[in-house]
Parts: sequence; C-alpha cells; structure tokens
Amino acid sequence: VQATASAGIKEQEGTRTTSSISPSLTRDTRDNFLDPHTGSQNGVYLTYAGIGGSNKFFKSIAESIWYFPVSEMTTFSVRGNYGYAVGLYGEKLPLYERFYVGGMYSLRGLGFGEAGPKDENGVVTGGTKKVIFNAEYTFPLIPAARLKGVMFYDLGTSYDDNSDIRFRKTAGCGIRWISPIGPLRLEWGRNLDRRPGETEGRWEFTFGTFF
Repeated sequence: VQATASAGIKEQEGTRTTSSISPSLTRDTRDNFLDPHTGSQNGVYLTYAGIGGSNKFFKSIAESIWYFPVSEMTTFSVRGNYGYAVGLYGEKLPLYERFYVGGMYSLRGLGFGEAGPKDENGVVTGGTKKVIFNAEYTFPLIPAARLKGVMFYDLGTSYDDNSDIRFRKTAGCGIRWISPIGPLRLEWGRNLDRRPGETEGRWEFTFGTFF
C-alpha cells in the first residue's frame, strides 16, 4: 500500500478471510437464454459473511430485467438493479465488497467506479449502495449471421450514507454477435455529464452474457 493512500485503504492492508453463505431466489421466463425476445428475469441474491473468517458483512442485490418485442426481430429491454451492503459486528465492509458502478455491466461510457464515491486522493472507493437502470433497443444487422445492433441509455450511481446521491448518465450504441462460442459485445458509451479528468466516452468489449 502506498504511503499516500487514504486511511480507508491503509486500514485494510494485510490478509483477511471470508467465510460466507449466499442464498438466492430467481425466476426466469425468457424465451431464449442467449438472445431473449420476450419474458423477464428477476432475482434476489444475498451474502452473509460471519460464519468464521475475519470479514463480517451482509450484502444483498435485487435485479429485474424485462424484454418486450417491438417487432418480430427487434426488442426493447429494461433493467433495474439495486444493491445494499453493510459491515457487521463492528467490522467495516471490505473495499472489494463495495459497489463500483461504471463499465460494461453497469454504466457504459464510464470507467470502473467513476459513478460513485472517491477518497481525498481522487481514488474510487465504491459505495455501500447502488442503483442502476438500463434501457436497450436491439435490432438485426445480418439476421443469418445472428449479428445485431443495439442502442442504449444507462443511469445509475453508487453511494454511502454520508455521500450525496448523484446519478450519472450515459448513452451509446454497439454491435452484438451470437457467435458459435457465445455472445460477443462491442459497444461505445458516451459520458453525458462529463466531469474533470473523465473521458468523453469509452469503447467496451466483452465475451459473455449481455447483462
């Protein structure tokens, strides 16, 4: 840990262990796992750490994604995601268990954790709560190749009890290919409320699920 690091980072220097249980409850009515056109996916995911180990915390995430067919080959989808986490028994929530909003799976166009709190050195520290909304419109580009285009709008933030709730906004477009080895995504997000030190936008590439 650097000598100039904030107190919150310095106090977590060293080795810690986590022993936890993570129950979840989900309901999935999507018509297709890789390329849904209608249906929804809803879930609640919990983590309790405190059964042994040195880390003691509670973490919960609720998520809901809905897909609406606009035409036979185009889809409009909306997603909401809320997270809450807190340290237990006098222990602080570990930095790596906090919520960092920004990037491909949260707010495209922002860097990792940029839509959340920062310490006195300008380093992102994540929040104990997060709120994310995503809206997408997907349409075919080359149907035979399962190549699609997407336009999106993202809104969200992470925050603490003692920090202001400031929602960040991004929008952009991209392409998606349901390849033989799985979904590929290439998307560009524009930072709609750019702040000092931030880029105008970002390209993101990933291999895996669409949300």
